[in-house]
Amino acid sequence: SEGAARVMQAKIRLIDEGGGLEDGEEVLFEDDAIAVTNRRVFSRAARGAGVEVEDALFADDRIAVTARRLVGNFGAAKEGRAFDEAELGVVGAPNRFNGGYQSRRPLAVRLLVGGLALAAVGAYFTDALRAVHYLIDPLVFLVGALSATVGLYLLLNSLFRNRPNTTVIFPILDGGEIIASYPDWDNPQADELTRHFARAKRSLGR
Repeated sequence: SEGAARVMQAKIRLIDEGGGLEDGEEVLFEDDAIAVTNRRVFSRAARGAGVEVEDALFADDRIAVTARRLVGNFGAAKEGRAFDEAELGVVGAPNRFNGGYQSRRPLAVRLLVGGLALAAVGAYFTDALRAVHYLIDPLVFLVGALSATVGLYLLLNSLFRNRPNTTVIFPILDGGEIIASYPDWDNPQADELTRHFARAKRSLGR
């Protein structure tokens, strides 16, 4: 569409006005007001004063840290903005935690298949099992049904629950927050982010 074309032109113009990309520099996030690469942050300066370029102390496709600000929540559709930013001075200490659940799908499938197979065996050999003891047949069916039910429950949980993740939440003094979430527990990328943020905050007081 014509609107999308204008936004794309604005993105390209933003980087071009900032001097273009260097060798080995890759664009991680683009908006008509900001562009983040693995090395720098390009942004439209206030009052039409051109493009401001900052070195990125840390940057990925989720969040970027410069010497003076934090930029993140990329792609968040909040009040028409595709990102949030805050000066480091108003950003509090980050809260880092592991969330989500480990997938138990292999165990779930084994329990489901094994339970169904056991119930089928019980149904097929009903007379033989009853000949041994009248309680064996219902016991085999009960064990099979319980196994299949537990397997189905675990399988549905694995499909619909959040996968393991490491989330870092940066609280903003005005009540907002900037969030970066990474796959798997104890993701080293999250550690690197918090380390660079702490270093940048310490540099503010020097």
